[in-house]
Amino acid sequence: MLNWPKVRRGLKQLNAENVLALADYQWPLSRLLTGLKFSKKIMHANALAKLFVTHALGDLHPRPQAIIPVPLHPKRYQTRKYNQSVELGKCISALTGIELISGMLTRHKATQTQTSLSSNQRKANVKNAFSLHSAIKYQHIAILDDVITTGATVEAIYQLIRRQYPEIRIDIWSICLTLEH
Repeated sequence: MLNWPKVRRGLKQLNAENVLALADYQWPLSRLLTGLKFSKKIMHANALAKLFVTHALGDLHPRPQAIIPVPLHPKRYQTRKYNQSVELGKCISALTGIELISGMLTRHKATQTQTSLSSNQRKANVKNAFSLHSAIKYQHIAILDDVITTGATVEAIYQLIRRQYPEIRIDIWSICLTLEH
């Protein structure tokens, strides 16, 4: 996807080579994602995962050996009671057989909501926000986020893993990208 000029312009901060997303953040996917993220409509994760696997993942080979969802800070998790990226990951894992690893990475810094932040503010907001707690035993993984706007969050995770495991192949997966319009 990074070969598309519109995507490259929107994800300037993202150094990952492989980015896979279902679509731009528009209706009806935006409605499903908003329901999943803010209205506890966890059943939307299954529909979104089916669409992602069928239309974005398709016959992609080689597939990653593990999916690592973007973690929530414990305070946000306590408020929301679930992590939308984990819910998506569970469904994608069930559909593909790719292992879901949700405890390997934690978000130890309570960051502010990024909705109203600029690209540079988002980057600063997630700087040093994540920790890796166990060894990665895979040669190929996918970092999964529900929506990527500037790429700051997944880039912070990508760089954390890349520093410790320079040889690992890291794909970035998302249901939607929020592209410039």
